[in-house]
Amino acid sequence: MADPKRHFVAEVVARQPYADILTGLAESGEVNDDTDVNCDVSFTYIARRRRYLTVRLSMVGPYAAILSSGADGLSPFHVISARDQCEDASEQAVFDLIDESGFKILSDGELREKVPIRLRKGGPISTIYAAFFEPDGRI
Repeated sequence: MADPKRHFVAEVVARQPYADILTGLAESGEVNDDTDVNCDVSFTYIARRRRYLTVRLSMVGPYAAILSSGADGLSPFHVISARDQCEDASEQAVFDLIDESGFKILSDGELREKVPIRLRKGGPISTIYAAFFEPDGRI
């Protein structure tokens, strides 16, 4: 559980298992693929709706994080884990697409939960967010 390897990332990215989700997001508005194979263990799609929504789909398992960064895209992240946290129908469509695709959409509390995994040798215990989505990131 210390210093896990991330060699699988390139293989998963080459398969593009969530291409249909990216297409679905693009059908309802502007979306950019911001996946970073050098740092992340998730696919990262930024959907511009009323607010900017960062949709992270884990490569580790069927887990998702939906994060709003406001209308300007520069505000601190706000976790969206329930449909009633969406501001309008376009955000609900994003939420529904992820939910109906079989992902467990994690709450703020779940993302911040500590797990006994050290992503760097000698590093601190990690959060679920770091383990499932962005090893060097914080929520």
